[in-house]
Amino acid sequence: MVAVDFTASNGNPRNPDSLHYIDPSGRLNSYQQAIMEVGEVIQFYDSDRRFPAWGFGGRTVDGTISHCFNLNGSASDFEVEGVEGIMAAYGNALHNVSLAGPTLFGQVINVAAQIAGQSTSGDRSKYFVLLIITDGVVTDLQETKDALVRASDLPLSILIVGVGRADFTQMEILDADKGHRLESSTGRVATRDIVQFVPMREVQRGQISVVQALLEELPGQFLSYMRCRDIKPFNLHVAETP
Repeated sequence: MVAVDFTASNGNPRNPDSLHYIDPSGRLNSYQQAIMEVGEVIQFYDSDRRFPAWGFGGRTVDGTISHCFNLNGSASDFEVEGVEGIMAAYGNALHNVSLAGPTLFGQVINVAAQIAGQSTSGDRSKYFVLLIITDGVVTDLQETKDALVRASDLPLSILIVGVGRADFTQMEILDADKGHRLESSTGRVATRDIVQFVPMREVQRGQISVVQALLEELPGQFLSYMRCRDIKPFNLHVAETP
């Protein structure tokens, strides 16, 4: 699942200095780069290659500011076909959606959590990954924390890529790498850490790729969820040769 930031702080997409600028030469902007790099790895773990894709913080065609709208412009279907489908929907949305704000994650996380939650009553071997690409610090920090604490019981991991030059210090709070698990407004502590946050500019200065930094914790998060629910891999019956 992918969620893209359409807040005004990204800059006018028509201007070359905008984070959403589509370069005619084909050079990828930071959003396209994150979608391509992560998508090209994750897609192989998705059997139908259909991905839910949303935008947030944008003014949609009906004039309202939405914090979770379907990236493909459809009123009912939020899924797109393959990484190419995400890229195409993103490009089209830039023509149809006006950048607005503020930066709110709560609604997108709750929708992703709802999808992940529905699977727990059926195929328990499913696991979900939400990629959020953003240029700014969340305005609804406590609401985001509450949503993450609730989601920590679900088969869900959330990868957040920070693009641009904003100060992302606050975002590190969401990524409980220092051993302090998130706490909700009611005092409930997250069951496990489900967030990995990576500022793209820092990774680009280092020796590893954005996708390596982002996916570093994902296997552990996946295994911790499956193990604590005693969900084991399917037994593959290998045909015996006579």
